[in-house]
Amino acid sequence: MKLKDKILPALVLMIICVVISGLVIVVYNLTYVDNTGVMTDALKDGCLEIFNDKKDEFEIILKESDGEEKVPLSYEGVEQIIVCKEKNLCVFEIVEDGYAKGGLHVLVGINADGAVEGISFVEIKETKGVGTKVEDEKWLENFKGATDKNAVSDVDTITGATFSSKGVKSAVATALKTYSEHKEEIFS
Repeated sequence: MKLKDKILPALVLMIICVVISGLVIVVYNLTYVDNTGVMTDALKDGCLEIFNDKKDEFEIILKESDGEEKVPLSYEGVEQIIVCKEKNLCVFEIVEDGYAKGGLHVLVGINADGAVEGISFVEIKETKGVGTKVEDEKWLENFKGATDKNAVSDVDTITGATFSSKGVKSAVATALKTYSEHKEEIFS
């Protein structure tokens, strides 16, 4: 068997891979839509679920980065912050670990008094029937009115969904801490 017969199949396969990879990159660049700072339907629905008022105008807070590009205002543990400035309402978008890494995509609403108004889930990647027990409205009501980490830690974890409920508690504590430390900056 000649050297050419050994190398030619591998060379052809490599060229095919390079061409296909190049086409994937071109298609991605042609179809990519930047939705940074865009209120998706899931975020709108979550804000409405928390505050139960369809008249409120919520917007994602953006800040300038590098002088030109606008990016969502965020702090450690917070993806982005959504506000209704006329009523001083605030929603923190947080992705937290439950049993699954990044398994809880949570919206935590804080009212004008600095207390938790409600919690909504954008997405839960936890085990169905076990970790998803954190969606129980009765359990979530325990957070309503909480203003600090102590009130959050007093909420019992859900038996069988310990990691998931600890993840929700962590998300609420992060939202309350961020709100208390950055309230003026958020609403300015």
